[in-house]
Amino acid sequence: MERKPGRPRALTVDAIAHAALDDGVATFSMPSVARRLGVAHSGLYRYVADRDDLLIQAMDIAFESTTWPEGDLPWADLLREIGLSVWRACDAYPGLDRASQMAPRPSPAVLAKMEPWISSIAAQNFLLEDSAVAVEFVISLALDCSATMARLAKMDRSQLARTDLPVLKAYDTDEVWVGRGLYDRKLEIFLSGLESRRIATTR
Repeated sequence: MERKPGRPRALTVDAIAHAALDDGVATFSMPSVARRLGVAHSGLYRYVADRDDLLIQAMDIAFESTTWPEGDLPWADLLREIGLSVWRACDAYPGLDRASQMAPRPSPAVLAKMEPWISSIAAQNFLLEDSAVAVEFVISLALDCSATMARLAKMDRSQLARTDLPVLKAYDTDEVWVGRGLYDRKLEIFLSGLESRRIATTR
């Protein structure tokens, strides 16, 4: 809901970022955020450099709003929980998945959390580089699958059979179309492959 004309609220970066989230994290514009706050468009630029800067600020708030795992879990459980945290944030803020994929840089809030996760996985007999790739992969996979499910939600599955679009039998299943789609299957395939890269310990 846009603010009615009147005395503008006190502006802060946080207030502007929350307004961007309310307006739609993937679709907001600087003018629409200014209207929502009841301020002049030009006034926003005293607090944020441009739309990309505001997008990063809004993403940080969205990702900070969810619960993230501590780094003391077994590596596979830790990666599963990281993925679920991304899903929760995307569910709470529709469009966050797509916005994160379009953003000029990753969310600093998420980057700050990655170091202890990577260290934890590396301490469980993985190369540091593989650990970093694993964390990044799960975050990216969750964002991609969340965006895919949002797109599928706008499609009529029954209409596909009456078009010339090819639909592979393996993808014409309820698993593809409901819930998190193929996310869990993809994640488990990845985790199985990652297990084979564990460093053998010598006794």
